[in-house]
Amino acid sequence: MSESSMAAPTPERERKGPWANRVLSTDIEKTPEYDEFIKKLSEYHEKRGTTLTIEPELGRKLLDLRKLYEKVTALGGYDKVTEEKGAWRDLALQYKLAANNTNAGYLLKTIYYKNLAAYEISNFFGKEPPPKEWLEERSAAGGSIMTRTAEDFQAPSPKSESKVERSPTPPPTEKRSLRQAPTPRTFYNPDTTSQRHNPPRATSLQHQQQNSQQSQQQQQNHQVSPGNQWNGSAMNFPNFSSNTVNAPIGMPVPTPRNAPHEFITQKRKAEQYAATTNMARFGVGHTGPSNMTRIAMGLKSGLPEEVDFALSQLVKTSYEAGDDLRAEQFPGLAEALYDKLQSVTRLMKLHSLNGSEEVLEDPAFTKQLEKVNEAALILRNMSFQVDNARYFSRLKNARSIIVAGLNLPNQTCFMELKHYILDMVESMATHLVLSTHDNMFEALHVNLLSDDRGLLLGSLKSICRFVMGRDESNRLGEIGMDAINRIRNLLMLEDEDLVSACLDFLYQYTTNEENVEKLMQPPDGIELIKQLMRLLLYQAIPGEQTVWLKTRIPRPSPPREIPNLPQEIVNDLLTYMEPERATKWMRCCFEEDPNSDITQIALWQAYQARFNDYVPAGRNLLPAAEFIKNVSIAFSVASAMVLTLPTGGQKFIIKGIRARETPMSLKGQIYVACKWIDTTGNGARCHAQLPTPQDLWVHVLNDHIGAPTDPGRKLHCNWGGCGKYNHQAGEEDRRKVIGHVRTHIPDLNDLRAARIAGMEDVDGGIGGDEEPNSKVIIRRNQTGIDDRGEAAGIPLTAALVLRNMARRGMNDVREILGAERGALFEVMAVNKPLAAYVADLLVEDGMVIDD
Repeated sequence: MSESSMAAPTPERERKGPWANRVLSTDIEKTPEYDEFIKKLSEYHEKRGTTLTIEPELGRKLLDLRKLYEKVTALGGYDKVTEEKGAWRDLALQYKLAANNTNAGYLLKTIYYKNLAAYEISNFFGKEPPPKEWLEERSAAGGSIMTRTAEDFQAPSPKSESKVERSPTPPPTEKRSLRQAPTPRTFYNPDTTSQRHNPPRATSLQHQQQNSQQSQQQQQNHQVSPGNQWNGSAMNFPNFSSNTVNAPIGMPVPTPRNAPHEFITQKRKAEQYAATTNMARFGVGHTGPSNMTRIAMGLKSGLPEEVDFALSQLVKTSYEAGDDLRAEQFPGLAEALYDKLQSVTRLMKLHSLNGSEEVLEDPAFTKQLEKVNEAALILRNMSFQVDNARYFSRLKNARSIIVAGLNLPNQTCFMELKHYILDMVESMATHLVLSTHDNMFEALHVNLLSDDRGLLLGSLKSICRFVMGRDESNRLGEIGMDAINRIRNLLMLEDEDLVSACLDFLYQYTTNEENVEKLMQPPDGIELIKQLMRLLLYQAIPGEQTVWLKTRIPRPSPPREIPNLPQEIVNDLLTYMEPERATKWMRCCFEEDPNSDITQIALWQAYQARFNDYVPAGRNLLPAAEFIKNVSIAFSVASAMVLTLPTGGQKFIIKGIRARETPMSLKGQIYVACKWIDTTGNGARCHAQLPTPQDLWVHVLNDHIGAPTDPGRKLHCNWGGCGKYNHQAGEEDRRKVIGHVRTHIPDLNDLRAARIAGMEDVDGGIGGDEEPNSKVIIRRNQTGIDDRGEAAGIPLTAALVLRNMARRGMNDVREILGAERGALFEVMAVNKPLAAYVADLLVEDGMVIDD
């Protein structure tokens, strides 16, 4: 590879001039992939005969040609990036250059153009690149590089040459005799080639000779052929050739091939201009009325095609976006729909047979009834929105039209329409008022005896909505007993929707004392109570709950005195220095108990009494303040507190610890205390503390019972609290006394239990890893619950009906419920979500509950 085809690759290369010491940052990562890429690129430029700059500079950053090549080819190549406006600028911004680099995009484009453009055509697209005269030796300005041809760069012939050729060239003899021509006018074109510097005194002469010889040299170049030679006189006029050529500058002509973006822009401008010119036409740009306005006007027009279109669009809209369909926003829409619904009465009269309620169903009748059903469906979907239901209830003829629809004959062709109307009544019921002898209530009352499930279910829901929370509109007492008995019998069905509607009706019905009295008429009243009791566990899910019972080991009351440490424990404590000795002494004599406390002065005095004897030997005690602070280190739950007494004084205590009954060694072994009482003296208890039960037994035999020296001596059991062989009634049989005393010696298992009791919680729970002693399996029958985990559904409504009957019923109702106490207690036990409601039922006033 020649040195002229590649610049030095490192940023540490020698620099000259004012920029020699500037700091450069680099984007180059010297990896094996980078070295391989640079090697291939260098070989390519050497073969092509072009110059490669391995580490080009952009601003103050050295660029990685491999990364730049991958970025551009990922975007589609040089031509694709060039066609997109601002793409090179965006690539340059990724290098985070200084803000004053306004032409960084063009500089980056030039770097890629000179070093990677031809390599991209050969390796990325697999095509033959244009010659270097058409590519690297020209500037980066221009269009596509993939489609460059010789015609794009063919230089035009200058007109000045043709004019010179027509003029004859004077002979050399005439040149010598010519006068000096005036200096011709030439445009300044700086010479980029290196020139020899002349002395200052010869500058003016050289300038005159050069100007006088330029015109002569141009004429000589056209006259002399390559084979001719100048004569001797030509030596006086040397042939100087100008380094600059004042050729006309060729302006690039944009074509769809080299500048497609310009033609796209021109096309858009033409389309915009055409659009602006068409605005002057009448009606252009006017969108017309909205779709809902056309629908409303179509319904009012009465034209069959417009009405059909309006109804079909409204059915779709009310189903997909019913909440957005507001009647108040479209005046006249609801009125037109109700008028269409009212046409069913005229339709029935026109197609009736001989004036009867039987209807002749021909194709015309079927089509017209279908449109009426569509209008009813639209009103039904709209009524689910609260604002629409309130608006419908205020319409002038809406109530009468609904009543007419409810009173249609019970024929199959009208059933769909009546179901839609019942749904409308249910939604509008809270905004309507029932008056005396109301036609709507009478129509709903009749449907309670219908054999159609939909009519019965819709009527029950509508009646409940009418009277819900409004005592002045409660006309349920006017309903006949035949309908009441039917509702009572429907509770036995396995139809969840129908049973739920019947229970809702009975809940509203039992808010009146007279209605409860009607329900409880024998023998149906008892059966109603049984059915309601059965529904308390409606669709209950059976299951079992396992409860583990734990044996509570009661914690003994804290001892009154702090235990006296045996000498062997004291000797172990003396091996430690303060404050560690004080900490270990506390753990040997005290244990954690959040509910207990001890005064600070008692704790400090016990510590002093135990270790004062060793102070002269150089074992100083911990100061009182430091000793009290050290309590929280020994026990994490302990803390020093100050209590205010009722008398106004203060009490300083340590909360969270209590004294042990027997001391504990440094290794965690709990000692056993001897409880033998000395009856010969002042009745004091033995203060011996033994490490094991075996040591305690040896101590009792040797020190308290004694050796068998006198066979007739009576022996006594003076263990604390024992009265079997007391000092009055002794026992001569040594074996009996020893066997009895042996029962007072604690077993090793008892000591372990006591240790576990010391670790248990304050509430009496068992500590350690022991399993509970026994378990209890509780049967559960859980009914439906809501999102909050509370009772819901049919069981809850049945419990509320029973509560209404217990509150407003007479003594016979309470007697019947009293007979079902056992079943109610069972429901309360197995159905946890319903337990609170059943408990309210059991504690109603006047209801006797025995154990």
